[in-house]
Amino acid sequence: MSTPMRHGPSQQGRTPSQYPGTAPTPQTQAAFSPHGPRSSPQQFKKSPAAKNSPALASSAPTVGHPANQPVNFDSPTAAAALGALGINDLGLDSLSMGGLVGGTGRADEDDRRRRMDEVMKILSDANSARVSNDSLERLAKQLGLDNIWEENIDGDKDSKLLIMAGSNMSVEIKITNHIVSQTDLAFIESIPIVDKHIGKANEILKKDLSLAPNQSPLTKYLTEFKANLKRLATLDKLSVSPGLNCHEAVAGIYESLEHVHRWDVDKLREDPSFSGKPEEKLKVYALCTRHGYPQMHTRGQIGLSLDYWKESRKLPSTTVDTDDDRKTWAIKISCAPLNSIDYTPLNNMAYTPVRVSERWIGPNIEKANLTNEEMISTTGPVLDWLEPNNIILPPSEEAKVEDALDPGNSMSGPKTPEVLFLATFDPPIIVTQAVAMDIYKLCATEPHMSNATFDVLLFPIPEGSAYDPSEPRMVEHTRTLATFPRVMEGQIEPDLKTHHSTLHIYKPVYGQVLKELPFSHPKELVQMLPALRQYAFLSTLLYNSFKRNPATTNPSAAAAVQKQDSEAQKQQQQKQPAASTVEDEFSQFMSSGKSNGSARKPSTTNPSAAGAARPSEGTAVDITLTMHPTTRLQIVFPFRSKTANIHVEIQPGGRVHIVSHNIFAADDGAAGASHGFGAGHGNDGAGDKHRYYAAAQWASILETTEDIDQWIEYIKAKLE
Repeated sequence: MSTPMRHGPSQQGRTPSQYPGTAPTPQTQAAFSPHGPRSSPQQFKKSPAAKNSPALASSAPTVGHPANQPVNFDSPTAAAALGALGINDLGLDSLSMGGLVGGTGRADEDDRRRRMDEVMKILSDANSARVSNDSLERLAKQLGLDNIWEENIDGDKDSKLLIMAGSNMSVEIKITNHIVSQTDLAFIESIPIVDKHIGKANEILKKDLSLAPNQSPLTKYLTEFKANLKRLATLDKLSVSPGLNCHEAVAGIYESLEHVHRWDVDKLREDPSFSGKPEEKLKVYALCTRHGYPQMHTRGQIGLSLDYWKESRKLPSTTVDTDDDRKTWAIKISCAPLNSIDYTPLNNMAYTPVRVSERWIGPNIEKANLTNEEMISTTGPVLDWLEPNNIILPPSEEAKVEDALDPGNSMSGPKTPEVLFLATFDPPIIVTQAVAMDIYKLCATEPHMSNATFDVLLFPIPEGSAYDPSEPRMVEHTRTLATFPRVMEGQIEPDLKTHHSTLHIYKPVYGQVLKELPFSHPKELVQMLPALRQYAFLSTLLYNSFKRNPATTNPSAAAAVQKQDSEAQKQQQQKQPAASTVEDEFSQFMSSGKSNGSARKPSTTNPSAAGAARPSEGTAVDITLTMHPTTRLQIVFPFRSKTANIHVEIQPGGRVHIVSHNIFAADDGAAGASHGFGAGHGNDGAGDKHRYYAAAQWASILETTEDIDQWIEYIKAKLE
């Protein structure tokens, strides 16, 4: 016998969407059919969803309560989709005609769709897929690539070859028993400026999929490979054949930026102040102070990277290719479809689409004939930027058919590509709102506004804490530093110094996190580099003093590293017998931590981890951050029997300028400062007890250490 269901004659063949504002029809005299109607309640009964449906289970005893009765449909598909829910279960009981007219349902649906998209993105980005035959095939389908399997590779029945193919490129993966042994990236069209980087790309792809020594296949994930393959697939999808190859467009920008970088290094080599410097140091200097350093397929990522700042840039061990814990700031250059970016062109103008060229810069790099405006405004060389021609794509086959049917259709003719260059900041960089607006203007983009202050973006407010952006704010942190002031005398155990630092923000300003921007010409990226370097260096200074680092330093291990650094410095002095620089002396003072490139490794928040060495009672350091009209730090700490007060300005390009002070030597090198404090009365550990540094030299030391606390300890060691 079939399960009885209520059927009102007026509801036959209707759905609730036909009459959304009507009340359900009372069913006071329900008729029950002994055979079960053809409209599938009998069939619906067999569904597992129906068996477990609470609405169906309670349908019999609900006579006289029509609001709780299940909705009836002649369509089994509609009934099964809703699970035979009652009207209350559908959440429609609270709706009114006014709510329906106002579109509340549509807004709720949009919100649900947005949240579902976010969930799908989280699941897609999760590290859940391990390297295997099936996961690689699923990844290819997910990215819209064709996949073809070939069996019995090299006569091995367990060996397979997976070919992931797009319209212009393919990736071949040799895999045996779910273990990858070889990868091969290839492009259908041979383009020299693209093909010469294939070797580095293959190394990255193979590393992403291959097992490390002693690694289990169960712990090898697709995370890195997926990100790199997605970059390749994105450029492949945006390419249009014939007419536009996005891989070639990105490689063309690399060629021009590389030409500029080589010119920068040649100019530095001609500078007498860089005489005797190794080639690697010239490259680092050009990276951090000139027009950046372009690299293709670097640091485990496929694509073009314009490096513009590097942590510990002044240390001898730092190179442009240093691959350790030294942080590198870069701009990743790629392409994106016009309709996918969340930006608006300035003044409602149109964005300049992507262009393909190797000649973004003139052959001589520097512009010869300057205009009057350029001569007045410039403080350095003016680059001879060129404007490549726009790309005009021929009409597609579909457009040709439409044009034949409608000759007056102007949309079916040749057009420019709907693709833009996209700059992604890696890592995202925090700047003030004023600087962000200048950068947006460089890229001809309407600025995005932010309600967060610069200090909150840098040091987020703890959850549950009260915060008023109009009120002054303090950030406190205690750390212990390991210093080696007598390293050249054979010091093994470090001197531990504790700093109780407080950051004061009296006048907060709005800030913004720059993540990505569309651009049309590489000169726009070059022009924003000084501002990016300024805030990269400022964030480094503040992070080093106020960000908690869970890692602690073992002084015994630090001493071993210190010996290696001491030997390296002795060898360097033998090769270059010239007098040591300010940076060399400071490197010796903090050698145990700086020899491996980490400015934070000498510090610890757990003094007991330092073995027999014990920290001092502590030094109170007060730092006041001012962002407007210029970026300045006021640094106050006890010095001798009085208080040191130093005003430091962080300038564009990441340069340090000491505006005022009361402890350093005069600019002419004479002992004593204008406020009565002497200089050079302590043993500096470098064999030069009475060497005086002017303010500019102390500024250079701060640029070297990139750490205010270590800088203070060196000042105290030299001058107290």
